[in-house]
Amino acid sequence: MDRSQQAKLVCFFKVVLALIWAAGCAPKVDHYVQMNQHIYMQDYDSALKLLDENKEGYEKRNAALYYMEDGLVEHYAGHYAESNQSLLKAEAILDELYTRSISKQTASFVLNDNTIPYRGEDFEDALVNLFLALNYASMGNTEDALVEARQLDNELNIINSHYEEDQKNVYKEDGFIRFLMGLLYEAENEINDAFIAYRQAEKVYRNDYLPNYGVQAPQFLIENLLSSARALGFDKEMDEIQQIYPDINPPDPDEKRNTAEIIVIHYNGTGPEKVEKIWVVPMPDGYIAKVAYPKFEEKKYTISRGEIRLRHLDNGKTYRFSTWLMEDIGSIAVINLDNRMARIKTKAITRATTKYLATKGASKMARDQGGDLAGLLVQVAGNVAAAATEKADVRYWRMLPDEVRVGRVLVPAGMYEGEIDFVDTDGGIVLTRAIQPFTAGSGEIKFITQRTIR
Repeated sequence: MDRSQQAKLVCFFKVVLALIWAAGCAPKVDHYVQMNQHIYMQDYDSALKLLDENKEGYEKRNAALYYMEDGLVEHYAGHYAESNQSLLKAEAILDELYTRSISKQTASFVLNDNTIPYRGEDFEDALVNLFLALNYASMGNTEDALVEARQLDNELNIINSHYEEDQKNVYKEDGFIRFLMGLLYEAENEINDAFIAYRQAEKVYRNDYLPNYGVQAPQFLIENLLSSARALGFDKEMDEIQQIYPDINPPDPDEKRNTAEIIVIHYNGTGPEKVEKIWVVPMPDGYIAKVAYPKFEEKKYTISRGEIRLRHLDNGKTYRFSTWLMEDIGSIAVINLDNRMARIKTKAITRATTKYLATKGASKMARDQGGDLAGLLVQVAGNVAAAATEKADVRYWRMLPDEVRVGRVLVPAGMYEGEIDFVDTDGGIVLTRAIQPFTAGSGEIKFITQRTIR
């Protein structure tokens, strides 16, 4: 082997090492364990500080992920304006990344998806708008909350329009955001728009959420739907709805307008973890290629629901109500990823085949120029590089809850305080938290949020 051939081999091995180094581009995740501990203790300031201390680890490829995490923790903390700042930055980055450059897409075919900027799972992209809407609603900004709610619907339509009919996502409409829109329209006394939103929400739960995720429409959604129909004199529509839900009696519309509507939003559990799985793909000469792909695995937690008690501080009357599951984020995540598994598999096999053919070609060239030993060394090095660079993209929005549960009660105007018992499936109390005193006026919607990960 002459000097020029040796130089080519050295160059090849340098390229191999560079590829292996470039493959490890996911952000470090060690700090998430401690962040969850801070959130467990409701120490959101420490969680935010820890995230900020690790900001450099997200780099440019994971900038959207950083702002998604920061925005969500700010939301849990009740810092709604600060949350919006981060979530809007995340939204802008995700929108910019929607159309990827050819060079970065090619790199993901050659190495792995970690080499390109993270643009979120489809459902994560939509949930950015959900939390923006909740932030605006919690701040009393109905107009912007409705803008974000409509944007979520538009986002899901755009995403699914780019997929073949047999590869579209199951998650194509959001029942919870429709319910929120109904609340906001009703607060603005736009009863017809509220009825339309509630009606759409009911259909999503009945035709989509129930068969796909096992989540049915909560009783208070049907109550609000029937009440708005009665206020509008929609007798035919009321009859149709009550045939489906014969045991639900709506509140009188006039009485409802003179009460406050208390909405308790409970973010429960830790969302599923994205992990790497391996396929084995046989090549023509008996070589076995490793093909990596991501999969969501759900986590267990103890708390099942919230049982709420609110006391009117003037008359001492206590109001009791429970939370209902309205958004099963964990199931949406699992099924959403399964929906695109065919796309992932096709891309991963193409990537493995490209690496295999490149190694075979380089090995043959080295054998022709430097003999069998050179060819063998290149073959081994190429196989090592192919295995080392074949990594699944396991980045995901780690701070998401597994569930969004909602409790709702209609109460007279006044000042209230109370408690919420978080219970397990047997009704045993896992945790009790105080609900700090607050004032609610007639016709007002009051949002109270809680986060648990036990």
